[in-house]
Amino acid sequence: HIIMGTVEIVAATGAGIVTTVIGHPLDTIKVHLQTNQSLKSTWGTTKYLVKENALFRGIIPPLCNAILMNVAMFSVFHGIKQFVGGENLGSALMAGTLSGFVTACISTPTDLIKIKSQLVTRKSTRNNILLSTPINQLFRGHIANLGREGVFTMVYLGLYDHLSPKDFWQIAASSSLTGGFAWVASYPFDTIKTVVQSSEKKM
Repeated sequence: HIIMGTVEIVAATGAGIVTTVIGHPLDTIKVHLQTNQSLKSTWGTTKYLVKENALFRGIIPPLCNAILMNVAMFSVFHGIKQFVGGENLGSALMAGTLSGFVTACISTPTDLIKIKSQLVTRKSTRNNILLSTPINQLFRGHIANLGREGVFTMVYLGLYDHLSPKDFWQIAASSSLTGGFAWVASYPFDTIKTVVQSSEKKM
């Protein structure tokens, strides 16, 4: 179990870095659509961001996040499953939820810096975001993020573990299926979190 858990951590971390680099432009488009009501379409937003050379703004925090979160997520997930001693779906869903709560403590501040970097236009301002953000503001939107990470990891790891895929194609299909379900289930929390973290108003 320890060896398998380590392999999963290393594989998931590597995959997380690759998917972050590939998916970050889409995430930047998503953040702008979630926070700017004047942007009416995905295509129009994409053209605007390409023109501003802004698709890869704020990529450093999620790259760091991909490493830390995968180590924490799988370590906590396997640790809780071993502690509970259950191999049923309920144990997997509970372990997934709790591991999501742990990873939220990492992703809330890194997402805050990422979102602010994605939305600002001046390079000098982007470089000062981390230094200019008060410590007590780094966990802004944390409640919504607990919901997002808890639901996402519950569905993703919980169902994936329950399916127990064996070969490459089963693993690929199970990962895609559970990942898709997880995003659909957690997306409302993601929208709330993004709006809260991008706003300067008290919410």
